[in-house]
Amino acid sequence: MLIKAPFYLIAAWLLGFGYFSLTLPPAVPEGATPKSDGIIVLTGGAGRLEAGLALLEAKVADRMLISGVNPVVEPRELSALTGTEEALFDCCVDLDRAAPNTAGNATESNLWAQARGYRTLVLVTADYHMPRSLILFRRAMPGATIFAHPVKGEWPVLYLANEYNKYVFTMIGEAFKRAPDAPAAQTMKATGAA
Repeated sequence: MLIKAPFYLIAAWLLGFGYFSLTLPPAVPEGATPKSDGIIVLTGGAGRLEAGLALLEAKVADRMLISGVNPVVEPRELSALTGTEEALFDCCVDLDRAAPNTAGNATESNLWAQARGYRTLVLVTADYHMPRSLILFRRAMPGATIFAHPVKGEWPVLYLANEYNKYVFTMIGEAFKRAPDAPAAQTMKATGAA
């Protein structure tokens, strides 16, 4: 049985990876993204900034946060890179330079949203990155409504496999975080503690 265990683990991983790859969120049709308080764009992949700026220009929201920006990058560089007027960056775009990863993106985005009183947000990232991002953002912002705006692309298999592994570990982490809550809640109910 122990000899077969690695085979079963590999088979389970392949099945899970196949399902993950085939069920990535679809693109949102143009004009279908709901009007929101703010837009959050996660850096790290092609097409994300352009998609977020297109939503901003379409007045889906009045303000946008780009989370995870390299500390040495200036707004004018992003403006030139995307072919966007600097005036749009000056008036309506904030840069988060503190987030080192997706969990950090969620934390910093929550601070930004709370400071502005935003409750409805559009999250822009790559389609393969969206499932894990939504878990982390919904954990960081339980009171917010988050609309996914995935950016489609032809991603290398290695990108997908790496993200799938992170997604699995995030799901496992979420399961362990929830597990202790149930017995504690039952104990409180049984003893009448509040």
